[in-house]
Parts: sequence; C-alpha cells; structure tokens
Amino acid sequence: MRVLIGMANSDVEADLRQLLEELDGTEVVGVAPTSSDLLDYADRFTPDICLIHENLGPEPVHQTLRDLGVRHPSIGLLQISSDRMPTTVIRAMENGARGVIALPFSFEDLSAKVLQAHEWSTHMKQVLMGAIAQASGSRGQILGFVGAKGGVGTTTMATHLAMDHLMKNPTQKVCVVDLDLEKGDVSAILEVRQTVSLADLAKVHQDLSVSTVLDAIVQHESGLSLLLTPADVRLTEFITPDSLRPIFALLRREFDLIVVDGGGAVTPSQATLVELADEVVVVTTSDVLAVRAMRKRMLAWEALGVTTESSARIIVNKVDRSSIFPASAVPQLTSGSVLEASVPVSARALEGAMNERDPRGVTEVAWWRLMTDIRRELGLEADVPAQARRGRRSDEAKGAPEPTPPAGGREPERESHEPDGGRRRRGSRRTKGRRAKADAERGQIALENVTMLPLTIFMALAAWQIVVIGLTFVMSGHASRVAAREYSVTGSREAAQTLARDTTPWAFGDGLDVSVNGDRVTVRMDVPAAGPAALGFPQTLTSSRAVVSER
Repeated sequence: MRVLIGMANSDVEADLRQLLEELDGTEVVGVAPTSSDLLDYADRFTPDICLIHENLGPEPVHQTLRDLGVRHPSIGLLQISSDRMPTTVIRAMENGARGVIALPFSFEDLSAKVLQAHEWSTHMKQVLMGAIAQASGSRGQILGFVGAKGGVGTTTMATHLAMDHLMKNPTQKVCVVDLDLEKGDVSAILEVRQTVSLADLAKVHQDLSVSTVLDAIVQHESGLSLLLTPADVRLTEFITPDSLRPIFALLRREFDLIVVDGGGAVTPSQATLVELADEVVVVTTSDVLAVRAMRKRMLAWEALGVTTESSARIIVNKVDRSSIFPASAVPQLTSGSVLEASVPVSARALEGAMNERDPRGVTEVAWWRLMTDIRRELGLEADVPAQARRGRRSDEAKGAPEPTPPAGGREPERESHEPDGGRRRRGSRRTKGRRAKADAERGQIALENVTMLPLTIFMALAAWQIVVIGLTFVMSGHASRVAAREYSVTGSREAAQTLARDTTPWAFGDGLDVSVNGDRVTVRMDVPAAGPAALGFPQTLTSSRAVVSER
C-alpha cells in the first residue's frame, strides 16, 4: 500500500508516519509541502492513497482534492482536519475525498479510513483496467519502425508509408505516433504545431478514455492523425512503459493502422513498442556501422525479453550499387527477415518534399510504387489475385510472336527431274513472281506510311498535351500552397494572387486567378497551348488548399 502525504507541518507528519508504520505493508512514497508538489508527486509515484492536510497551500484543500481526483481517479483521497463537523465531511466527500481523518490522530480511526480507501482504490483500478481491456477488443494494427541507428531514414520511411497507405485506402483511419523521444522529427516532416503531446496522455494514463486520446491527436491536412512527442524534453520522463500500454490499447480501438516511429536509440519506450507492435521493421543501411548497430539492438531486445531477432523484419534503405558493402550482404549477417524491396538512394527525389515539409510533394511514381511494394510485403496491401495473374499471362501468350519462318523466307525448292531447259523456265517464272510480289508489297508499305502519318502526328500532339497538363497540375498545386500561406498571414486575396503569379512561370501564371471561399483558397490556372476542348482536352485546372489563419 503506497501512501503519499501532503503536509507542511513536520510535527504532525512525524505522528502520522509513526502510526502508518504500524500498518502492515504500508510505504510512504513521499511528503509534499505544497499543493503543486503534491500533484507532481502523484504523477511520478502513482500512490494508492493520498493524505492531505486541510492547511496545505497555496491552493485550497478542496481545489487540490478536485485536481487529484480528475487526474488520478483511482487514488483514495483522505483529508486530515481538526474539525469533524458533518459539514466538513460532506464538503470533503463532495470534492472527491473518501473520508476525513480527525486531529489529533487515533490509530483506530486512521487505520479504518486508510484500509477503506485502499479497498476502494483497488476496486477502482480493476474497473479502469477492465475498460482498457474492453477497448483492446477492437484491434487495429500497430506497425513499428525502429532505426538501426540515427540517420538511417526511420522517420521518412514511417511517414511516407503511412501517407501511401492512406492514399490507397482513403476509407481507413491511419495514425502516426512519434515515439522518438530524443528528436521527434514527424512534426518537422509534416509541418505541424502541437499544444498537446504524448506526455499529456502519459500523465493521466490511469484515467484514459477515447475522448482524452482524441483530444491529444493533431489532424494533418492530408488526413493523417498525429500523436507527437513533447517539444520540452523534460516532459519525456512521464512517458513510461506503464503509460504507453493503455494509450496504444485505445489507439487500436480508434484506428485501423497505427504507424509508430520508434527512433534509433534503445529506450524503455522503444522496448515497449517492440513488445506491443504486430510488426516491427528495423530500418538500416548497407554499411558496417549500421549493420553492427542493428545487431546490438536486436541483442538488447532479446536480453530484455521483448522479441527475438528472427521475428524482426528488416528493410535496407539508401542502397547504392557502387557501395563496397552491397545490400545483398545484409541477409547473410542476420537471422531476421530482410524485405525484398530495398530502397535506393533517393535524396534528389525527396529533397523537394522535405523542403516543403509535405510528403505529397514527391512526384516520382517509382517512389510510391516502392512504398506499395513494402506495404505488400508487410501484409498491408493485398497481392494481385491469382486469377488476374493467370489472365495476364494468357493475354501475353496470345500476343506472342509467331515462330519465325525458315531463312530466306520460303521453303526449299524441290528437286526437278525434268531436263535442264525445263528447270530454267520454271526458275524464270519464280523470279518474275517474286519481283511482282515485291513490287506489290512496296506499294502497300507506301500506302500504310501515308495513312499512319496523321495518326502519328495526332499521338505526338496528345503526348505533348499530357505533359503540359501534368506540368500545369504541378504548378497549380504549388501556386495554391503559396497563395494559402500568404492569405493565412495577410488575409488579402489580392496579395495572395500577386505572390502566386510572381512565383509561377509566365507560361502558367498569365491566366492565374485566386479565389477564397471560407477557409479554402482555390487557384484556377489555364493550360498553356491546350488542345481542342471538343476532343476532351482540359482548358483549365484548379487546386484548393485549406487555410490556417496565423493572424
């Protein structure tokens, strides 16, 4: 039985400690001289019972009782008072106390009140644990990303894979949890600001509810839900394994996929993630230091008893074919399962998105195809059905070229038994026939060339229109982002339109128009050299962005 005392009178504290020592299994975990210290000690020591003196300041004792009851509903609160009038007892119990202990102390009164409060606390904890267990019944999938060491691209892989999953499955709810307590780069990659964090949930982990968890989640404009690490590193001490378990239990209930960035350092929080996750992906690079760090990390997990090396999934990032240490050597150095989809060095493809702090800025189709392949290997993306694969193979078989004819393009001549003159006349007729056939084929080829020329020109124009439309789409998206940022600062549509035109090349910015509707800024841009509208070529493109006011 863990007891926390809130008292500033040392004489009364000494008498109370002497009586508590006579109760079996009682441990005084701390003595708080002020009400603010009492709240802090309750967060750190998780007591079963809290004894609060009526003169504890600077906050009134009734306010302190209410604050403790809200933050820690399973703690049995007892007020110590020299007044045992019914009004005092009623007011204390209305504010969350389980009773009032009279001064001077009586062992019978003290022991009875403490035991009753401890029994109530035990029952309350069972009720709360039952609610968390019920929440765990609906299980979303937790996918943990852990770096072999810092700088291997753990945060990039976690955020881009979560973004790809949401784009391919828009009906699902996806949450990204930043558990990298040292750096916490998810907020930097996605350009978000938070007022609440994972530490705020950890402080009240004994009294968690779905609404409390959802209040701490930040909604990104892409649709991702974010639970971020605290900006103040001092608050990370509240994030403990005991606090993470109920948090992830409630996240499983609310989200279909929870992608967690576990960072690159072995910490108790990372070990808890490895223990709770359905799948753990270790991100490494193909160099000696990274592979060595990966091996040390897995040995640490085995020593802690949270997982084994063989159950981990490994992805090799930043693969360079010119490297002395090839990526193919990684599977030979670990018993973990190395994914077939390795990630090449993509600094140039990711640079624009990193500068804009938006993963959707990556325009390389091959990058998103790679993210889909990784999700498929991890079981998040369904494979192509076998029937479709068989159909595709049959179509390819139907389109296969016919066997090549014998050399010379004709069958071998049969031997003639006629006189030589007959053979010469027959050979002459064959030569004339071949010449006539060749002349006819030359005429057919010329006719086909004349027919195909307009079709080839039209296809070239259509391809050019596709390129122009794609460039217009990219430029309109960039212009809408610039206009939205300017409008969020100045509130002026004209200023947003001027800045959008100035940052857009002339060929695309001449017909640019910016409109504002509520909290959204829309950019309308003409497609340069657009094809005929009658043939279905678009003449204009629009792009919209949400505005977050910074005024």
